Amino acid sequence: MNIRQRKLKDNNTAAPNINIRTRTIKQPRRLKKIFIFLVVCVLFITYFLGVFAGQSQWLDGLAKYLGYESVYHHAVIIDAGSTGSRVLAYKFRVPFTVFGQANLDLVDEFWGQSKPGLSSYADDPAKGADTIVQLIRKAEYLTPVEKRSSTPLIVRATAGLRLLPTEKAKQLIAHVADAISKLGYDVTANSVDIMDGSDEGIFIWYTVNLLHNLMDGGETMAALDLGGGSTQITYHLTEAEAAKFPPADQYVVAAGATNITLYTHSYLNLGLMAARYGVFLLGAGENVTNEFTSVCVEPIIQKEPWTYANKQYYVSGAHRRNGMKAKAAFEQCHGVVKRYVSATMDWEPQQAPKGSVAAMSYFYDVATDAGMINVMKGGRATVADYRAAAVKACSANNVEQPWACIDLVYVVTLLQDGYKIADNEPISLFNKINGHEVSWALGLAYTTVMNKMAAAP
Repeated sequence: MNIRQRKLKDNNTAAPNINIRTRTIKQPRRLKKIFIFLVVCVLFITYFLGVFAGQSQWLDGLAKYLGYESVYHHAVIIDAGSTGSRVLAYKFRVPFTVFGQANLDLVDEFWGQSKPGLSSYADDPAKGADTIVQLIRKAEYLTPVEKRSSTPLIVRATAGLRLLPTEKAKQLIAHVADAISKLGYDVTANSVDIMDGSDEGIFIWYTVNLLHNLMDGGETMAALDLGGGSTQITYHLTEAEAAKFPPADQYVVAAGATNITLYTHSYLNLGLMAARYGVFLLGAGENVTNEFTSVCVEPIIQKEPWTYANKQYYVSGAHRRNGMKAKAAFEQCHGVVKRYVSATMDWEPQQAPKGSVAAMSYFYDVATDAGMINVMKGGRATVADYRAAAVKACSANNVEQPWACIDLVYVVTLLQDGYKIADNEPISLFNKINGHEVSWALGLAYTTVMNKMAAAP
């Protein structure tokens, strides 16, 4: 700071008596006050910039109170899975923001399903396409008519169509694409397709972490998804960890204001239904018919009908010697299941997922069927919990749940032998988070709308 000094007049009068000490003390005090004032201003501005950049809820609430008109976006996603098709329609709101990138809040959704899966209509693609149209019509109320032409409508088929012959899968996709193009939504050439397993993993990871508000930095959750035909594992890698994983399984994705590296791998034929079939097949050896006998099924079960990939089979439990203990029955089944998993995994990680672990889909269903968690609220379980339930199921004469033993043993084997998760490591099991369905569809809808907003002028 420049301090202006007054020039004394050059005259014959005596120079004034200036107290030099007083002047040298007062000026620094004045400077100190100004400096403190500036520091306070900077801190004040920095604080509010931080609040604005974080798009705080109170600021958004204040904006709404003062008359801010919210902008809404919609998206409709069809999850054409191997065991059923699901429609998930979403309504997003753009919160008020001053600085930084606009974000999205999920304010409403619709979920509906139909069975069997789209792949079941491989020989009647027109009928399969109609099941998709009927699902979309169920969700129409959530998207206003005037908004539909700008609302993305996306159909993604998963492992069920991956396992079909190529020509039959193409016919199904073509019929569905033609049918949905007439519904008035934003449909492009890529709106109907078979989803890559890696996309399933990434989008379910997005969903779990979005619903837990973990996308703005800090530690995220690993996501384990178990479908009917395939299973996915996805989690964040540090730069040092990345060298231990195949480059083809690594993807750079946006997480809040930064980019991070995700590891994701999809295992075809390791979904629950595909694994069940594979284990039955392995036990049959070369004598493959439409009847199976398995050590993973209780002997009281005889010729239980079971349909897989549009074909009906009859499954019976193998004879057990008298007095076989529960643990021995579990170990016998585990031996067969472990052989199947080891032979089917195309890549076996050497370490467990990093950080807290979230699991969903059949991981959740198997746990609820065994009474391990609350069917409405979900909960936490460990590999040890699954194992204890499996030991019990493999020795119980439960005709109401004929597949309890094989399904529980398979989950134990996948988590323990495949994913290297320790016995007492807690796993959070979700069907819903904060009232919202846990599905990769939300991750896909969110990223699609965000990309659309970014591309808008």
